[in-house]
Amino acid sequence: MFEVKKMGEQIAHLRRRHSYTQEQLADELKVSPQAVSKWENGRAVPEAAILCELSRIFNCSVDRILDPSSSVLRNMDFDYQFLVKPRIPVADYAGPEWPKSIASASFLTAVKLFFGLEQRRDSKGCQMNDDEEYILQSAITNVCFRYSYAPDQYIHDSFLIYGLDYEMHSRADYPEDEFIALARKQIEHGYPVIIIPKAYTDTIFAVGFSDHGHRLIGLGFLEGDDQKNAKINFDQLDQYAGWYKSDCDLMILQPSDETMPLAEACANALFRGIKLLSNNVHCGEDKMQGYGGVIYRNWRGLLREENQRDADQIKCVFPHAFIHYENKLRTKQFLELCGSVIHGIDKELMALAVDQYHDIVASAAEIATIAHHRDALPKDSLKEKRNQMIEMLRRSSEQEELALQYIQKAAASIQI
Repeated sequence: MFEVKKMGEQIAHLRRRHSYTQEQLADELKVSPQAVSKWENGRAVPEAAILCELSRIFNCSVDRILDPSSSVLRNMDFDYQFLVKPRIPVADYAGPEWPKSIASASFLTAVKLFFGLEQRRDSKGCQMNDDEEYILQSAITNVCFRYSYAPDQYIHDSFLIYGLDYEMHSRADYPEDEFIALARKQIEHGYPVIIIPKAYTDTIFAVGFSDHGHRLIGLGFLEGDDQKNAKINFDQLDQYAGWYKSDCDLMILQPSDETMPLAEACANALFRGIKLLSNNVHCGEDKMQGYGGVIYRNWRGLLREENQRDADQIKCVFPHAFIHYENKLRTKQFLELCGSVIHGIDKELMALAVDQYHDIVASAAEIATIAHHRDALPKDSLKEKRNQMIEMLRRSSEQEELALQYIQKAAASIQI
């Protein structure tokens, strides 16, 4: 609902922010100081032409002047030139605190919430912010089927289910001022930009800027940081100065000419997942980078090596035990989703696959518990703990092979 008083408060706030007196603003607008005073006191409303001129003077959209919710911006601890808010308010995160370590799935969840596309609402009419979209996006991007590294590129299905698409722009291809202007222009049009770093640092979901774009304002997501990735609160934003100086890609969102049905996106992800789970070749020098059965084999080998050396620490469980747990948990949850949304899939076979993953997740949780306490384990129990993990991994490997057979048979009946 439009609130004249709140709009007046916003005009007064923006005027002071830009160091105008009422008389100076009146002179700029060619109106009387009394007219400005009436607007700010909520006793009158500027005409449409005046609103457009105010948006130019304050370098913000007309919506930012009219929107009563914009008054919360006064409580933020930064100076802003331009800031856009989500189309529909977002409720606080309501999922479990751990695990939520995948940055890409989190910022894709933020995309949906920002554009007001989450249809579920709480009692206050705010969009629900829980793990549902995170589970979906971790699967569509195939992160839940992988270990220790992010996808090489973002899969368009992740955006097409929202009716969106994206363009990627590399910092290396632009002069500094043009790269900054690219991000600034996108935000001024009411869209967020996403800064994806090449180094291990925050992925920035930027919804505003100050200092003419040299400082971005938004949410930060970081691989492996569960608490940071669970925070999608558009009223509690961070600042990122000098963001354009790093080696990074700028993702620009744009409306798509098509929208992909959820069932089709899930089916595509399932077929890609089957291929990845069937792949027994690891990637790179790290034996814990890869997909499918190779991880079980390599991990057991690393544990046996530590036993042979009588190592005084269990080093090969960190951070892989936590990655393993989340990957298997998200895979199980995604298979449950597939069973409910993909038309023509064999639900009984999918249920059998989920049963196998239920046990795999339980074993993964035990391994993660050992990893959590690894520094406190007495040395004389380390060999026993490694043997315990070797056996759990052996059993889980067999269960995943059986689950894969069920999934392949269940997917054979899908019509795309």
